[in-house]
Amino acid sequence: MRTSSDNEKANSYLRRGLHELSRHKPAKALGLFRKSIELTPPSCEKRLSRAFYWLSIALLQLNKRDLAVRSLANAQRMNRKGYIRRFYVRHVNGYGMIKQPTKELDDLYAFLSIQLSFYLVKRPNYRFSSEAEHSIILSFLLNAWKSIKDSQEFESLDCSEKLMLFNKLKIEFPAFAPDSMVQRKKERQFLQSSMAYIQPCSCGSGLPFMQCCGRTRGISEL
Repeated sequence: MRTSSDNEKANSYLRRGLHELSRHKPAKALGLFRKSIELTPPSCEKRLSRAFYWLSIALLQLNKRDLAVRSLANAQRMNRKGYIRRFYVRHVNGYGMIKQPTKELDDLYAFLSIQLSFYLVKRPNYRFSSEAEHSIILSFLLNAWKSIKDSQEFESLDCSEKLMLFNKLKIEFPAFAPDSMVQRKKERQFLQSSMAYIQPCSCGSGLPFMQCCGRTRGISEL
């Protein structure tokens, strides 16, 4: 049970984090923002949203972009209006991932993240066993990507249709993979049409599911 003392500590950690951020020390600020979040009760949504927002700024300054998006997604769910929502929409693409310099790179990173997730779910501890395995699988997926992006049909798809394609696509991975036909996770099974991706998220954020709770995780989050 959180106490008034915890609330005071949460505010103190947030202020100290902002101070460290102003001194260009995002690594120090990171730990302070996380402590503030831990001590802030869920009922204090605006304060919690602010802490998550500044945590995402610290992560961005540390070039941990995928983790920053996850923190920013949490922030905007609790504060649907104002600068936090505007910042989220400006920096996050249709897949719910950090925006890349081009739409083709947006598509590529979404494809890689989804397919790597399918592959890793069958691996021990959800990890590659070696750098060699990682390199081979990544090269394999990049070759598969070339065939996908060069097809005429792909160019005509919108973001939700591409996401549905990436999730339905079954790739036969090299022989050292434990299962050549990687199965989709249970939480993806209900996504039977592109309509599911563009419907408002059930959390009440007002954003499409694919940009909110159903966002595609960044590669570094896998």
